[in-house]
Amino acid sequence: MMNNKPMKIITLLLAGLLAVLAIVSLASAFTTFVEPVNNIINLGETAKFILIIEAGGFSDTYSIGTTNPNWIVTTEPDAVSVKAGAEGKFNLYLKPKSTVNEENTYRIPVTIESYTPGVGWQKQDLIVSVTGSGGKVYNPTINQSIGIDKIVDPRQQVPVIISLTNYVPRELYNVKIVVDGEIFQTEFPVNLTFGTKTKTLLFEIDPLTPVGKRTATLRVYFEDKLLGDASAEYEIKGYVDLKETSRKDSSLFKTEETYAIVNKGNEPTTAEKSFSVGFFKRLFTHFTPDAVKEKASDGKKYYVIRAELGSEEQLDISVETNYRLLVLIIIIIIAIIVLYYAFRSPIIVLKNAEPLGKTEEGLSEVKIRLYLKNRSRKPVSNIRVVDTVPSIAEIDKRTHLGSMEPVSIGKSKRGTVPRWELDVLEAYEERIITYRIKSKLTLIGGIRLPCSRVTFDAGKGKERTTYSNSINLLYKTE
Repeated sequence: MMNNKPMKIITLLLAGLLAVLAIVSLASAFTTFVEPVNNIINLGETAKFILIIEAGGFSDTYSIGTTNPNWIVTTEPDAVSVKAGAEGKFNLYLKPKSTVNEENTYRIPVTIESYTPGVGWQKQDLIVSVTGSGGKVYNPTINQSIGIDKIVDPRQQVPVIISLTNYVPRELYNVKIVVDGEIFQTEFPVNLTFGTKTKTLLFEIDPLTPVGKRTATLRVYFEDKLLGDASAEYEIKGYVDLKETSRKDSSLFKTEETYAIVNKGNEPTTAEKSFSVGFFKRLFTHFTPDAVKEKASDGKKYYVIRAELGSEEQLDISVETNYRLLVLIIIIIIAIIVLYYAFRSPIIVLKNAEPLGKTEEGLSEVKIRLYLKNRSRKPVSNIRVVDTVPSIAEIDKRTHLGSMEPVSIGKSKRGTVPRWELDVLEAYEERIITYRIKSKLTLIGGIRLPCSRVTFDAGKGKERTTYSNSINLLYKTE
């Protein structure tokens, strides 16, 4: 058999929950308002009020009474009933008993209670002034209230509404009103006649007022005595307002962009600036402060600078692109090329050696070629070519077909010195000088041939000399 105990528990819980909801619903089933018609009376007279009851979702009947034994409460009609969803207006009378003193103002608590169980009751404090034979009330009674928006935008004017109700039948002069909202204050005098006086005050506050809850307080003084006070809470709205300014300065191959981002809001925020910079430009760009390379939602990569800014804090960004070093390097390269072509020798000379007398014992004969070329656009005249043959070898003086004979063959400490002369080499003309040397001993391992020297006229009575390469001729026997 199935156990029904859990089902019973659940049923009881649901019933309890429905009962609680019903009580909550009934507790707010009606609303009451009271408007004074005549609340300034002589002793023995009756004060009159209008009682307004707004019924809830059902019709109901109400009883009216007071806990003050010195006053008698009556209504007209006697039965106070209101239909569901309707509004009922009734005359409510308060009559003082003989125990009430003259020349005083009284606050009488009146209760309005529903006959329906669980609906509850509401209380209204009614003010009645009882005059004496002279018709004066000496105890001033003022009801005060202050109203302000729950959320206050510090960038706009703040409206504060104060309401003052004078319950006594006399005019109160120089009533001092003090309004203190923590971030705004004012003080001024007013004259209050019988009844209610409402005034709207507009305050300008600092737009950078920090976010937070505050209290606006109203204090009322008469003849240096505090008659009463009221207060209302409000909250400063937070907002972010980033302002950006920029400037761009350009000079010779250098550009500097500066940005200033200021938080004009009243709460902290994150300020950031993104830059799209190509690879080549990035090589010459410097960020201050340092930028972080990030990939954005569009798939592109950006250099991002971000910082946390409090109120009135500023982020200064500098982006400097400087091509001066690159331009300087290019200028130096161009200058080197220009100087090279301007000052290079118009004559080039290359030296080549070819072993001829190869034997198993070593090398005995070498053929040497000197290759001359005028690489300039102008002819070069009075060319003298001087070579040096090491002492271990000597020039083969036999004439070979097509070779240019030296004009002289001399001796020096380093060996034999042959010399050739050419009257002129035309523009881009080439000449080859060939001769042979024989070693006095069989060369084992090779021979080193020093560079050749070419001297020619450089114009204006000056001479210029250029040199060929040297040769280290190696020869290995089997």
